[in-house]
Amino acid sequence: MRHIAKITVFALLLLLISGTAFGNPGNVQERIDETREEIDEYEQVIKLLDEDIKERLARIDELESQLKDTQSQLRQTEVEIAESESRLEEQNDAFAGRVRSAYMKGGMSYLEVLLGAENFSDLVVRVAYLARIFNQDAEIITAVKAEYAILQDKQQAMEDQLASIEDFRYQMDAERRNLLAQRRQMEEMLSDAKKQLQQDLAQLTPQANRQPVYGIILDNAAGARPQHGLAQASKVYEFEVEGRITRYLAMFSTFPQKVGPIRSAREHSILLSMENGVRFITASASRDNLEKINEWNVKYTNALGDSRFYRDSSRRAPHNLYVNLATLGLESRSSKMTVRPAYLSRQGSAANSFSIEYSNNYRVGYRYNEQESAYQRLINGQAHRDATGQAIMARNVIVQYVPHPSDWRGRPTPDVIGSGPIDFYAQGQRFRGTWRKDNMNSPTRFYYQDGQEIELLYGQTWIQLARP
Repeated sequence: MRHIAKITVFALLLLLISGTAFGNPGNVQERIDETREEIDEYEQVIKLLDEDIKERLARIDELESQLKDTQSQLRQTEVEIAESESRLEEQNDAFAGRVRSAYMKGGMSYLEVLLGAENFSDLVVRVAYLARIFNQDAEIITAVKAEYAILQDKQQAMEDQLASIEDFRYQMDAERRNLLAQRRQMEEMLSDAKKQLQQDLAQLTPQANRQPVYGIILDNAAGARPQHGLAQASKVYEFEVEGRITRYLAMFSTFPQKVGPIRSAREHSILLSMENGVRFITASASRDNLEKINEWNVKYTNALGDSRFYRDSSRRAPHNLYVNLATLGLESRSSKMTVRPAYLSRQGSAANSFSIEYSNNYRVGYRYNEQESAYQRLINGQAHRDATGQAIMARNVIVQYVPHPSDWRGRPTPDVIGSGPIDFYAQGQRFRGTWRKDNMNSPTRFYYQDGQEIELLYGQTWIQLARP
């Protein structure tokens, strides 16, 4: 227990430091050294907690031993009190008999004994006899008083022992409560330390993003939310369709068991799937877009009429077409990995939140979560979550401003070939820049204003195609 106050304060300070010290990237090597120091400090705290818990366990064992001894003494005291009460009862009976005898002979019976003496010698004998009786009565009275005193002392001792036992029990219960609280604190510290260490090491260490192999068009009408699988996508494009609603092109390098609802293709989504080299999956498309898919040799799977895709009866069509990527079997996980940095190489302007308005009743927002080093996605001010309840978190967000001409059917068709401005958001910062895609077969590249190409951080990336 001698360490508890110091440990608790020390631990709280560590948690506070670890939660705030890494707000800004700073020098990577310096941050690595700080992380190592944090690990050492956590290990010292846990060691002290371990020692304190051992001391508490030893103290509880001691209290339990004292409790057993006291209970044994109490049982012995109760036996002695019972014996004392028995002796007292016998003496009370004898004294009562003596008093009763004197009462039955009358108050003058002893005087009559003296007056009935025949001579002086007989009187002396009678006086001695009466004195012996008086002395015996006095002894009985004294014994009665002594037994009462002993009984009172025993009773007081028993009460004191009972109070002592209750005190021991209280102490033991308090020690146990403290021990449990200390264990919970240690477990929380361990859990927090592991999470913090994992986050810090993840932030300090560049990681590899696996190449996605599936690109699936997901519905984003109100009746399609919440979507399945969206939180597990590697990269997601959001683009406008007719009615000023949007859809997603979600890229998957892992294989969630349920992804959807799946909807139809648009020309720009075909081009974006091509540049990412994924198998394009949609709920069919208009005739002209199906012709483009065929003409451009897109690796494509039409989910309509395919038994590997299914309708979820808990939702209404057309917002209920799904696929299990884990069993689809059309693609294997890619072995291609791209190492991404943990931190940006430059400083931008502060941007803890921002939003894109697609229509009067649909606004996409992002709010930076410093602990996660990612932006939490919002729809109309509410957290955007997938069907499992997992929050959608983006490490990179690019708002790509593109022209939105209409096709021959009046559908908005974002023009993703060419160039234009962007806003790039990462680590709570905003950067102005440009995008460029030279032709349908080339990738889209993103640049800072000075012309240096942007290297995206590892983790989920969202690209918002928006009107200029």
